Amino acid sequence: MDCLEFNKQKILDEIYKRGYFYEGKYRGCAQAVIAAIRDFFEIDDLVFKCASGFSGGIADEAKGTCGAFSGCVMVISYFFGRSFEEYGISGSKFKYRSLIKQIRERFEEEFGGETCPLVQTKVFGRYYNFSKPDEKEKFEEAGAHKDKCTHVVGLAAMWLADVLIREGILLKNI
Repeated sequence: MDCLEFNKQKILDEIYKRGYFYEGKYRGCAQAVIAAIRDFFEIDDLVFKCASGFSGGIADEAKGTCGAFSGCVMVISYFFGRSFEEYGISGSKFKYRSLIKQIRERFEEEFGGETCPLVQTKVFGRYYNFSKPDEKEKFEEAGAHKDKCTHVVGLAAMWLADVLIREGILLKNI
């Protein structure tokens, strides 16, 4: 392993730890992914703010897309997405689609998919329906913000950082 690969692995490991920490302390899977990435890459604060509604499987209902996956989609779109000026150009001409597909494949491999119910079932062995108050409490008791969702966020942030580095997005001077 050369020096560059060693340093890259150290950075990826640290990004995993940051994602894990942010999810455990502050919650909000999408924002936790973005916060971990933001520590190492230049990202506009507005991206972080726009991620608010994606936590807990969208609006804390645990029925939609996993917030960690949504955070990855947002960051990839930030760096590689179609701008307003490019709106008339087919989205298929942009790199964001293939990069998001790479993250989706990682989620499918690791969790069986990228929706909150699928991720929960894989990680917890069952799905927690947040529309039932006692379910949210059971979710927390099962370790959601101790070692379950924290791990999902850490992995997602690490996978995302790996994509960004491979695609030439420069790291901050840290």
